[in-house]
Amino acid sequence: EGMADSEGSSAQRQPRPSAASAAEPAVRRRVRIQEEVEQEEIPPTEQPHDRWADAGDAAEDDGDVAHRSRRRKKRRELEQIHFKMVNDRVVDDITMDLFYKPHTIILLLAVCAFSLYKAIWDSNNASTDWNVYFGAKWTLGLFLIVAALAFPTGPFIRPHPVVWRISFGLSVAYALVLQFTVFQSFADVKKVLSWLDPDGLSNEELVEKEYAVNCSDLTLERMWSHMDIFAFAHFSGWVMKALLIRHGVLCWYISIIWEFTEMVFTYLLPNFAECWWDSIILDVLLCNGLGIWVGLKCCDYFQMRTFYWESIKDIETTRGKVKRAVLQFTPENFTQYDWFNESALRRTGALTVFCLIFLLVELNTFFVKHIFAVDTSHPVVFWRLILIGAISAPSIRQFYVYATDPLCKRLGMQSWVFCAVTALESAVCIKFGRHMFPPMQLGLILGWMLVVVVGTVITLRVSIWWRVGATSGTSEEQIGGQTRHLYVDSSYENLGLIHEDVRERRKQLRVASESEYTSDN
Repeated sequence: EGMADSEGSSAQRQPRPSAASAAEPAVRRRVRIQEEVEQEEIPPTEQPHDRWADAGDAAEDDGDVAHRSRRRKKRRELEQIHFKMVNDRVVDDITMDLFYKPHTIILLLAVCAFSLYKAIWDSNNASTDWNVYFGAKWTLGLFLIVAALAFPTGPFIRPHPVVWRISFGLSVAYALVLQFTVFQSFADVKKVLSWLDPDGLSNEELVEKEYAVNCSDLTLERMWSHMDIFAFAHFSGWVMKALLIRHGVLCWYISIIWEFTEMVFTYLLPNFAECWWDSIILDVLLCNGLGIWVGLKCCDYFQMRTFYWESIKDIETTRGKVKRAVLQFTPENFTQYDWFNESALRRTGALTVFCLIFLLVELNTFFVKHIFAVDTSHPVVFWRLILIGAISAPSIRQFYVYATDPLCKRLGMQSWVFCAVTALESAVCIKFGRHMFPPMQLGLILGWMLVVVVGTVITLRVSIWWRVGATSGTSEEQIGGQTRHLYVDSSYENLGLIHEDVRERRKQLRVASESEYTSDN
């Protein structure tokens, strides 16, 4: 992949085939995937035979045991392949080795040379503050070098795998900082923040704008006055969230349930209070809705493109080489997520957990800012959002595969660390905020969680109804004596999310039939 993936220089837009023409091969492929999974299930253990049975029966039993053992081994291999595809994806067909070799010896020599330089020629008269600051900074730098060499890549390989390894390393470092913070006192944490930025991080109280004032004054001028930088933040934030979630119904649900979440936690953060027209019209319908629409249009645009990637060395013109280099920062492929399934209990639970974590990440942003009196315009708020956005992209992909792929039994490491970061941020908020805020109303919190769970189930049913009843995106097929709704469009094949990669790997390992290798579907 990358500049070295033997992937092409142009991305041409092609029209989608009609549902009628795509239905038959896509359904056959989906049925075949489902039958694979069902055939690879471990059969139930048979009743033990008489130990004095004849030799023929004993030989047959040994054959059954060996057959079950082969099936069990085959399934374990499939599970390992499916997990590796999203946890540590490998770049295939490399043509520019310079950009994809680890260069471990060069990096080791550079680290050793830098350390010796600082040890021999650096001054010993520097202040303690200077020593601590630069010591911590270069310790983080060394940690990120190790991360770039040793950490798993994750599901993405564009623009380069090292980008996602460093992103993973930053998330681990952030988790370690949060874990250390949990064991400190509030005064000590404020001392460290004031030491880092005496002007911007030393505030004792945070002065925030009030939005729930004179709500009966509903005029265009009043509404326009609320279109500040936060309106653009709402819009741009939901463009990015739509690109990450890639599902319109789920995006709208999270947007609406967030406004309900603000109402629930208003007694803790008065800044959450808004006029009804500000919450419904400006936030949900205008800013969030427009952002969701733009994000989903971008998703549709990427889905309708067929990418042909080739090595930059095979392009003759300078313009073509420059264009290929720019296209390195675009997706290698684009898969639409379909989070819903009408009969999958595991997916329903996973989707509920996903929504709760999503809302918790948003809440942590406001609570951390309020507890430590950090102004919204401070760079630390912006860079935290960038960090969360960077680590959430591979985390959501890994969580989605874990929730939808029956052969992916483990949660990817980046998703695991993201959940840990969310929990640690919440722990920091609870420890340092419990003496600032009114007593927590446990009944209200439990009611909020119940509404989120019920709302998720309702959203799931609405999405299924929309896909099955209101659109022609599914087809009824008989599988195993049961009538199932299968997606006609291959972009909705949940079990086939990484099926082509897995098929190729299974072909290399000789763990699939020849008919599967040569299948046109």
